[in-house]
Amino acid sequence: MSLFYGAERFVEKNILPFFCRLLSVFKKKKPLDQQPKSILVLRFWGLGETILTLPLLKALKDARPDAKITVLCTRRNYDVFFAQPFIDECRTVWTWQLPIIVLASLWRYDLAMDTEPHFAISAILAFFMGKRSIGFDYGERAKLYDANVHYNDRQHVVYTFCDLLSPLGIAARPAELVRLRYGEAARKAADLRFEANNIRPKGGKPIIGIHAFCGPTAPWRAWPKERFAELIDRITARYDCTVILTGSGAEAAGNEEIISMLKRKGGVYNFPDMAASTLFYLISQYDLMVSNDTGPMHIAAAQGVPAIGLFGPNTPERFGPFPPGRNTAIYHPTPGHPVINVHINEFRPCDGECMKLITVDEVFAAADSVLGRRKTY
Repeated sequence: MSLFYGAERFVEKNILPFFCRLLSVFKKKKPLDQQPKSILVLRFWGLGETILTLPLLKALKDARPDAKITVLCTRRNYDVFFAQPFIDECRTVWTWQLPIIVLASLWRYDLAMDTEPHFAISAILAFFMGKRSIGFDYGERAKLYDANVHYNDRQHVVYTFCDLLSPLGIAARPAELVRLRYGEAARKAADLRFEANNIRPKGGKPIIGIHAFCGPTAPWRAWPKERFAELIDRITARYDCTVILTGSGAEAAGNEEIISMLKRKGGVYNFPDMAASTLFYLISQYDLMVSNDTGPMHIAAAQGVPAIGLFGPNTPERFGPFPPGRNTAIYHPTPGHPVINVHINEFRPCDGECMKLITVDEVFAAADSVLGRRKTY
C-alpha cells in the first residue's frame, strides 16, 4: 500500500503538472454561468476530508435546487455520499477508467467543481468534463479553472470547501456536519458484532470508541499505543463501560497489542476490518470517540457523537472535529509544524514528538468531562 501511495504521489508531483501546463495553453477562461443546470463535483481521496465536503454539497443544492448535482468519486469514499438527498447522481471511477470517463463525458456538465486541494488529475478531469470550472489556486492546475478560489489554511476546512461556492455568489458557513447514512446491511453487520459480544448500545453501558491509528499517508499522526492503553485503563477503572477499538489490516494487530498492555481487559473489544458504511452505524452508537486525526474522528463528529481528536503534525484549526464547540481537539503547537499541508501537497515526516506532548491526563480529563454527564460510575 505504501508503494502504491508513493507512486501516486510521484506521478502527481512530477508528471501531471506538466500536462496541466500543456493543457492551459488551450484554456480560455470565461465567466461562470451563475445558474448551471448540471454540476459535477469531483472528490477522490480521503474519507475524513470527503465527509467535510458534504456541507458544501448541501449548501450548493439549497442555493441551486434546480441544478442536477453529480459526484464523481472512487470506491474508497463512495459510502460518504450514499443516499444523501442533495446528491442527484454518484459515479464511481477506477484509475484505469479515467480515459473512458473523459471521452464519454466531454464538456457534458455546465460546471465542474474540483474539491481536491492539490491533485492535478482532478483539475484535468474538470477541464475536460465541465464547460466551466471552479477549483483552488494551487500550482499549475489552477490554470485550468475558469474561477480560482484561495485555499485559506487559517480556518476550518469545512469553511474552506464552502469558499468554492463564492464564485457563484453563494455564501455558506455551516454550523455542523451532515449526518452519514448507511444501509440495512451495514446496520446488521455491526449489530452481529454487538450481539456476539453481548453489547447493548444506546441504553446499556456507555460505549467508548478508540481509533489508535491513522491512514498510510502520514502514520506519524498516531499517539503512542502505550498511552492509549493507559487511557483505556483509567476510563474502565472509573466507568462501567464498553470500549471498542477499530482499524483495518495491520491496525487490527496493533489493537491487539494495545489490549495486551491493559490491566483491565474485560469489556474491551477489537472490531477489525469494518466497511466504511458499517463504521458509520457502529460509531453512531458510541457515547464518546477518542481518535487520532483521521477519518473515524470525522465520522463521530458527523454522527453527533462527542469526539476527542489528537493532533500534532497537522492543526485542529484546519481539521479538528467539527463543530469545535461540541467536540474537543488536543494539540500543542510545535516549532516547524504543521508538517502536513494538504493544500500544497506537503506531507513532511516528523519524529512523533509532537504527539508525545499530549498527556494521558489531559485526554482522560476531556473524556471524563463527557462521560461524567451520564453519571454512570
